[in-house]
Amino acid sequence: MSLSLAGVIGAAIGLYIGWLDWKILKGILQATEMKNRQAGGDGGLVARHKALLGAVIFGVPVIGFPVIGYLAASSLAG
Repeated sequence: MSLSLAGVIGAAIGLYIGWLDWKILKGILQATEMKNRQAGGDGGLVARHKALLGAVIFGVPVIGFPVIGYLAASSLAG
């Protein structure tokens, strides 16, 4: 199986977008946990499932977006 140049470029763009999305989602989760702790709580659902949420939030954008970018660019380029 040969790699297409368009697919590699699409995967690189997808990786960048996935990295940005991961950073944004990670910040939202941290802000939610901090807000809950400042209100006197224990951190809520985010604190209890931090490892699982972190893995899902990392895996879906950073692995999924490059795959989708590669497939989309390869199919558009022919």
